[in-house]
Amino acid sequence: MIRHVPAQWARTTCFILVAVMNLSAWIDVQGLIVEIPLIVTQAPEGWALPSATSICLSVANIAPIIIVLLHWPQGNRFSEIPYIYLIIVVDLLLCCVLAFTWQRTIFLFGRERSVWFFGSFITLAMLDCSSSLVFFDYMKRFRDHYLTAVFLGEALTGIIPMFLLLAQGVGGEATCVLTINGTSLEPIYSEPRFSVKIYILLLGCIMVVSLISFILLRWTNIVALADAVQPVIHQTEELATDTDPNENRLMVFVIEPPESKSRPQMTRRVFIFLLLINTINSTILFGGLPSLSTYALLPYGQKAFYYSSLLTPAAYSVALLINLRWETIAIRATVIGSVIGLMLSIFIVIIATQSPCPWWSDTTHGAIIIVISWFLVTLIIAFSANHYWSSN
Repeated sequence: MIRHVPAQWARTTCFILVAVMNLSAWIDVQGLIVEIPLIVTQAPEGWALPSATSICLSVANIAPIIIVLLHWPQGNRFSEIPYIYLIIVVDLLLCCVLAFTWQRTIFLFGRERSVWFFGSFITLAMLDCSSSLVFFDYMKRFRDHYLTAVFLGEALTGIIPMFLLLAQGVGGEATCVLTINGTSLEPIYSEPRFSVKIYILLLGCIMVVSLISFILLRWTNIVALADAVQPVIHQTEELATDTDPNENRLMVFVIEPPESKSRPQMTRRVFIFLLLINTINSTILFGGLPSLSTYALLPYGQKAFYYSSLLTPAAYSVALLINLRWETIAIRATVIGSVIGLMLSIFIVIIATQSPCPWWSDTTHGAIIIVISWFLVTLIIAFSANHYWSSN
């Protein structure tokens, strides 16, 4: 069988396009989360905003269930392509809308509320949660090694907002000054290099690039040139007739799939045990800790909250990048990592319960300890949760 040898430039281009397409998976929500220190200064919710966004993220996890319910009755007739277009295009439109409306409030239930921000945020979160299913369903069409591009794209969803935030600079830091009559103090907030609106529009530009990448994958021959499609086995058989035994022979066309790394097998009991650990880790990382961020970090100052908001998404991205190097880890290492992550989480919870006056509050070493703890718990749990396991 003659096999087409793809050009290196085509393989590289296809790899980059897949990675850029997957930027749209989480970059909008990740970008908004790291921008919260600047948004809270102008939002009526104030420092309750991070907890409210955590609730929105939790509610948004209903979206994958909806996708599964839509997929189930259609079976093999289900196509993920329209949903990918829907996710990217709606994300792009919402970024444009949010850039101009995030400051708008509506008087609701007796007070001003950031309805525009929360409405856009929860919609973006639902779409991003759905992308975890839909994008991977699309990647079944590609060879196995292109999953590396998927993880690379998801890793960059935390790193790119970090660099944008660094370019934007520390803003929203409060300085108390006397009022004009000199009888009281009022906070004056520092200004970043560019506004929240510009920041969100930059996220929208990344969504445009992601959409273009997906269109190129769908409507050009780059996938064929890169020989990126996962081979399948086709068999056609015709029964011989009595007239000529050599006329219709058994015709078998076999395209053998590439050899892939064999995944270690595990018993059902071990699988359930690891699933339980992963559930606990995900509950801690995505459900519990984000809602405690203001209580655990603000006692150590605005900069501690800023740097934690900067480093926490980056920690998840670093964990994904490390996973590209070490695909499997021992179950023992997973358990040890989960225990360490749980201990660090308990420490953060204790600090949050002591707020606003926890241990080492308003000290530099206290801020360093809490920021490092938050970074490590994210890195360790994310590293443990995104692996294949071996039985060693």
